Amino acid sequence: MTKPIIGIAPGVITVNSQVFVGRKRDYVNREYLRSITANGGIPLVLPVTQDADTIARYVGLIDGLLLCGGDDVDPLTYGEEPLAKLGGIDPERDAYELTLIKAVHAVHKPILGICRGLQILNACYGGTLYQDASYMPAGQGTLKHMQLQLPAYGMHHVTVTADSTLASYVSAGELAVNSFHHQMIKQVAPGFKVVATAPDQVVEAIEATAGGLQLGVQWHPEEMQQVNPTMAALFNGFIAASQA
Repeated sequence: MTKPIIGIAPGVITVNSQVFVGRKRDYVNREYLRSITANGGIPLVLPVTQDADTIARYVGLIDGLLLCGGDDVDPLTYGEEPLAKLGGIDPERDAYELTLIKAVHAVHKPILGICRGLQILNACYGGTLYQDASYMPAGQGTLKHMQLQLPAYGMHHVTVTADSTLASYVSAGELAVNSFHHQMIKQVAPGFKVVATAPDQVVEAIEATAGGLQLGVQWHPEEMQQVNPTMAALFNGFIAASQA
């Protein structure tokens, strides 16, 4: 059976060396590439572009789309003004990913969003974000969500909802996950449902209720999958869906 090609929307960094001041680079952490390869897919990095014809060719080449972590989502994307604790943003990347998500979904190909990937997926369909954990209501977002320990190991638990696509991959119930974010989902986009939450009520996963697989998780399974079979199963399920 032919392995599915998984397109990866890359992150963007700005290089400020003496030789290349302000030079931008599209990049993908190796853990994403290895996670796709180890679980039956072929990774293909899709450089940031605003060219519609290029994006259309990307969509034709791939069988599924992976949205990676990275900078904060620009709050103008979901109709809010920037607050004091907003981190770095990249409006060009936001615009690219919003267009790419819609183009991939239009042809019913699966999408998996990781960390920022969950957040941009939510914003794409009309959801909103807390620009920082400190803006959440009292009693919410009280856990430490930016861990300083090794990324391959879980820091806090989430509860996965039964009768969800996510549960079919990782099983329902309690799951230990890593955590590297300061923004969280505020309003869930129409057409999506929450399928995992942390004990402090932070939304940890969402998925589309119709129209094909669109799944986002707030943690970083690519950092865990080599030592955690459950996280490998998440990638395996997504890649299998891309092969269908």
